[in-house]
Amino acid sequence: MGFYLRKSFRCGPVRLNLSKSGLGLSAGVKGARVGTGPRGTYVHGGRHGLYYRKHLSTGRSRGRSDADTEGCATALLVLVAIGVAVWVITWLSQHPLVLVAGIVIAVTVVVVQWSIRSRSRKLAAAYKDALDVAFVTSDSPPTGAAITALKQQQHGLPQGQAIKRDVQKIEEDVYQAVLDKALDDGFVTQEEAKTIAALEQVVRLPAEVKLRSKKDIFSAAYIEAIEDRRITRQELDTLNNLVGGLGIPKEEVRGELEVVREIIKAQSLSLPLRPIPRDQLALRTQKSEQAFLQCSAQVLSQRKSKTSPTGHEYTVRRDGTMVVTNKRVLVVGEGTTSIRYADIADLDVDIDDGMIEISRATSARPTFLKVDAPIYTGRVIDLLMEAHEAEAPT
Repeated sequence: MGFYLRKSFRCGPVRLNLSKSGLGLSAGVKGARVGTGPRGTYVHGGRHGLYYRKHLSTGRSRGRSDADTEGCATALLVLVAIGVAVWVITWLSQHPLVLVAGIVIAVTVVVVQWSIRSRSRKLAAAYKDALDVAFVTSDSPPTGAAITALKQQQHGLPQGQAIKRDVQKIEEDVYQAVLDKALDDGFVTQEEAKTIAALEQVVRLPAEVKLRSKKDIFSAAYIEAIEDRRITRQELDTLNNLVGGLGIPKEEVRGELEVVREIIKAQSLSLPLRPIPRDQLALRTQKSEQAFLQCSAQVLSQRKSKTSPTGHEYTVRRDGTMVVTNKRVLVVGEGTTSIRYADIADLDVDIDDGMIEISRATSARPTFLKVDAPIYTGRVIDLLMEAHEAEAPT
């Protein structure tokens, strides 16, 4: 311990201490302070330039650890925060009008914000009710005057981010409700199509949101239609009606429509199939064989993959030409893959990946064929397998 003279500069409850050893920082109230400096952390007290000080921990030069330094620094920051808080409270107690004014301002801000938010919610609710009356509960499309009134009501809505999110959610819900109503009977009438078009003039939904809602409806009908690998007249009419009635751009469902056309083409096939003239074949076949299909194809190898969603990935083992004959499936490229009908245990078509999976009784590993028209090709192979089994001796 010791007594000494010193100089200091004060800024509120925080004091900067100057001494021969260097700079220090302290905080507290008059007559009792805690500080840190070149010699470590200490407490001190006194007034009029005569001070008493005692060290709580020594400086780094005396062997203080990094952990002690961090702990003391944290404690000092807490004390500084407490000192600032005490100083602010003391100052406000000496200026009560400022304290009252601050409280009044804070309460006023909260009340104004609540009022604005409450008014915004009421306007949004009124807008939703107007949309419901014009599009959901009505049995006919709204008039031009009604659409204009809705747009004016929409423009009168507040422009804050929170209310914009609320309005977008309202418009999404109404849009989906109108689509669901139009599809209650599975068919979009002209009046319903006009209602959907009128709603799209009013709502400010992003184009991708509207398109996604329509494609979800089309996809559900599409999956139901192709599930049995056959397309009925009614299913085809439904799909065409959805594309036209909902206003879905055909390029957005081009892949699905091509699959539908391929299924229709495949289901029109029946025995006997028309053979391909031998002089038109790119591959040499046996004299006893007749070819019924020729196309480009890839033979794929399957292996497990932790990154693929299906758990498998495929690599090209052979890229060449495929000929389907009355006896086998033949792929010739850099090598030959030949699968006899007598060895085929099962055949499955993967529409999404455009592959044909052939399981063989003579091998534990199936053969995967990648072709441009997997459904049509699979149907040809299936019919030729039936014919081969019918011709096989019992």
